[in-house]
Amino acid sequence: MIYTAIDNFYLSDEQLKNSPSSKDGIDEATETTLRIYGCDLIQESGILLKLRQAVMATGRVLFHHFYCKKSFSRFDVKIVAASSLWLASKLEESPRRARQVIIVFRRMECRRENLQIEHLDLYLKKFSDLKAELSRTERHILKEMGFVCHVEHPHKFISNYQPLEHLLS
Repeated sequence: MIYTAIDNFYLSDEQLKNSPSSKDGIDEATETTLRIYGCDLIQESGILLKLRQAVMATGRVLFHHFYCKKSFSRFDVKIVAASSLWLASKLEESPRRARQVIIVFRRMECRRENLQIEHLDLYLKKFSDLKAELSRTERHILKEMGFVCHVEHPHKFISNYQPLEHLLS
């Protein structure tokens, strides 16, 4: 299938029921929980990276589109969330360095799992492995999207119908 920049991404009910994750044995409730968790990571890290809301929304759309084609059992949610946000920051012209994204996600992981927050040395192999994984996953996302990453946010139309006085308050 050839995609153009004006194509929309729609899935049929059949495709939604037979997702790659369900084919790998992940039940619908677990898949929904993982999707919510990934979006939560993107939102929180976007706030910590001082990104605009549009960047975080684009990251969430990329995240969902990716998992419509790939399984949660084959790709780590945390890495895909980080890569989606990193790619979204570039697409929305608010780029952040890979180092910044890795440090924020690592710090969030330590806080969520009640681990001691440790300094991540940029010259160790662990950091270079994380950076390579972030970049590799970004390439997977781009490949699955057919390198067409134009995202049209469904919520942007709501502001057209919202009365102006609600926007000012």
